Amino acid sequence: MIPDGRTPVMVVTGFLGSGKTTLVNELLKKQSESLVIVNEFGEVPLDHHLLEVTEERAVALPNGCLCCRLRGDLEETLIGAAMRRRRGDIAGFDRVIVETSGIADPGPVAQTLFADQALARDFKLGPIVAVVDAADSENRRSAWDVARAQIAAADVVVLSKIDRPSARRDEVRNEIKGLNATASCIEASFGNLDPDLLQKSGTDHVFSGVAAHAAGIHSFTLKFDNPVPKDLLERFLGVLVELRGADLLRVKGVVALQGHERVLVQGVRHVFDRLRPVELPETGLVFVANRVAKGEVEALWQAMSKLKGRK
Repeated sequence: MIPDGRTPVMVVTGFLGSGKTTLVNELLKKQSESLVIVNEFGEVPLDHHLLEVTEERAVALPNGCLCCRLRGDLEETLIGAAMRRRRGDIAGFDRVIVETSGIADPGPVAQTLFADQALARDFKLGPIVAVVDAADSENRRSAWDVARAQIAAADVVVLSKIDRPSARRDEVRNEIKGLNATASCIEASFGNLDPDLLQKSGTDHVFSGVAAHAAGIHSFTLKFDNPVPKDLLERFLGVLVELRGADLLRVKGVVALQGHERVLVQGVRHVFDRLRPVELPETGLVFVANRVAKGEVEALWQAMSKLKGRK
């Protein structure tokens, strides 16, 4: 198998004031070969000036939200950076960090990377990291739909401000588990942590299939007893997206196909990346979904499998 040499794009999300820029600055101290893209919601860009990185490695996307009209700007920025890197116009970088606005849903960023074929030549989705303030739950509850979407989409959740007397670690951990039982949860004081803890995305390891419920969001795993036909898997995903795409917050996993091949499945709502061969253990499909029952997904798979088997 040809190694995937594309540049990973880490998405750092989290509600307003959670400590995203502090975390990114700490990451840059340990991983200087990074291109940073900062999305701010406001007329005057500021946050990218707070990053401890050279100007050529920091790009601001001001006055908008990456989950809305700025997705095109993200595409143009990444494609332009790849071209300038090839020409030697800018210093090389081996990763991209996208710091989203505090009111942005990270899902559409992943959709952009999955759907744009020009981007897919040079970039791939890395881990989605959600920063959660352990000391001020009320702040994110002021826009709870956005905050819970950020947590539900994450591969890794970083608990910030754990040094404060008002921090409620256990309470916040339970809150996170209720929204996303598959995400790992780590603590960081002033953003200081081992970057390797953030590098593994949800498809790099076997997930727990334990369901956890909160406001309709839960997680579950669809297991396959035997290797599956590739065309059947693609049609199944297509039908599932057509029926419930808006509620599929994230779908990810490694599936064994007939013919001794394993493929990586990654999707966010209505958009899925193409199936890519990988050398990883089979995990089944892990769903983080909103009001989608595991039984419904299993029933759809069984029905399509039976239809496929008829002559």
